[in-house]
Amino acid sequence: MAMIQRSFPLRATQLASMYAKHVARSSDPLLHRHYLNSCNSCWKRRTAQVHHYFSTSSSPATKVISRNTTTDRWRRIARFAYYVRIPALVLSVYGIGYQQGIMDFAREKEVMEAKLLQTVLAGVGCTSPEDLEMVLIANEGEDWRTVLSRFREKFQLYRAHDVERYKEHHHRMVMLRDVANVGEKIIIVARSYVKSKLAEAVRDAVKQLPPEVQEDENRLYEALEKIEEVELWTKATRQMEGDPWKFVLIPSDIPNAFVSEILPHRIFITTSMIETFIESDDEMALTLGHEVSHLILGHSSNRNSFEVFFRTAEILLLSLDPTEGLLSLAFMTFLASLRHAIGAEFSRNDERDADELGIKLCAMACFDTKSASRVFHRMHLADVESGKQAASNRAGLLSFFDSHPPSEERYHSLLEESGEENREKYEDTTCTSLKSIFRDAMKTHGHAQEKEATE
Repeated sequence: MAMIQRSFPLRATQLASMYAKHVARSSDPLLHRHYLNSCNSCWKRRTAQVHHYFSTSSSPATKVISRNTTTDRWRRIARFAYYVRIPALVLSVYGIGYQQGIMDFAREKEVMEAKLLQTVLAGVGCTSPEDLEMVLIANEGEDWRTVLSRFREKFQLYRAHDVERYKEHHHRMVMLRDVANVGEKIIIVARSYVKSKLAEAVRDAVKQLPPEVQEDENRLYEALEKIEEVELWTKATRQMEGDPWKFVLIPSDIPNAFVSEILPHRIFITTSMIETFIESDDEMALTLGHEVSHLILGHSSNRNSFEVFFRTAEILLLSLDPTEGLLSLAFMTFLASLRHAIGAEFSRNDERDADELGIKLCAMACFDTKSASRVFHRMHLADVESGKQAASNRAGLLSFFDSHPPSEERYHSLLEESGEENREKYEDTTCTSLKSIFRDAMKTHGHAQEKEATE
């Protein structure tokens, strides 16, 4: 205000004051009216002068306001960069690591596969050299005599010096044979299933496209690539096709069966899983079909994307901590619990979807799905016996952090589903084609044996 007062001459202010005193002493009404009109004109003129004063760029006050506005803008930009830089750095490091992993795998495929296999085996407790030596692998379509020849030297050594170990190894070879025989049937019907689903998705998608797109092959392919359903079954087809599948039997006390996207075309199953829960080929088929279904439905990829997104969000929220770290520990605990709870919910839904597709594959491969569902009842009894799930108070109560639905719930659901999905449903379709495939394979094997006998 002082700057405004100094910008007007002091003499004009004094003259206005003297004129006001003169009017106050006078009783002439015309003089009073003239004074009021003069005041109004003076006020308008003074207001215009003040407005002009603040609107001129040369004004010091305007410069101060403009400087403060610019400073606030840059402060907000810097604050935004501060919050974003850490998640951006995390994503950059993730991208660099991913690219480096691809290059390493391309340069030394066999070495990287061996390292990844050791990592996968370590996840089920197979870490000692003795256990790694006892890992057995059978290839899809491989003659069983070829499989036995790979272990003949080891068999002879055990038979001569360690009878008990020879019996144990022979028992595991029988396990591997059962896994391979059942697994091959599941893989055959799974390939057929994903091809049919892809063809169905493409047909439905093409019907929805305009005629000009259908007639242009390039535009048609571009349009199909953007359709989610087509993309899902295209990826599933790629996952099932390619190199022959391998069936890996792992000596472990941890009952488990799984597939892994980092080591494609492999089905892993532990000896404990077979010895504890699986009593027939039907149950083996449902178990393997369930695991292959996870791969077909892309559950591993979805889970990995969820983990990357949620952990990046965690880092972003932690960078917003106004206490500069005092609340970070409590905040991290809360976010970790939230991530586990949300991840467990997704995992339970994935398991239900894999059960639904797994029993379909089991039926398509001509196995008894009603008998196969008993494997989950056996798992439920094991949970009750071990105390993991009480029969009374956990029948309808689901923990937020359980990654799998209760085994009893899965058993009843699969038992009900077996009424619809059974081998009678596919007796004239996949069962017939599957029988013809194995009939031809047996004929080929018989001819090979006759040829060897004549030679």
